Amino acid sequence: MNHDRDQYNQEEAYFYRINKELLERKRSELDAKKNEILDQSSNPNWMKCPKCGDDMEEIEFMRIKVDKCVQCQGIYFDNGELQILLESQEPTGFLGMLRKVF
Repeated sequence: MNHDRDQYNQEEAYFYRINKELLERKRSELDAKKNEILDQSSNPNWMKCPKCGDDMEEIEFMRIKVDKCVQCQGIYFDNGELQILLESQEPTGFLGMLRKVF
């Protein structure tokens, strides 16, 4: 019985590592695309909240970068961010962790 638990833990660790590598690769790809598409310094709307127009800050949450408005506290995903989130299989769950942070 203890052997089964050890095997399960090893299997869980393996899939966690694979998932982590996938997320890191997709994160790098998204960052590269974002830098190609948008020159951040020349766009007057860069990091402005679409709801209230105030400044936004980029925060990292579970290896996902989200934009958070400093005024209204709105949370926004860049193109592809939600896809990364949906493909992740964090054992604690995204919504549970989101409640703790925000």
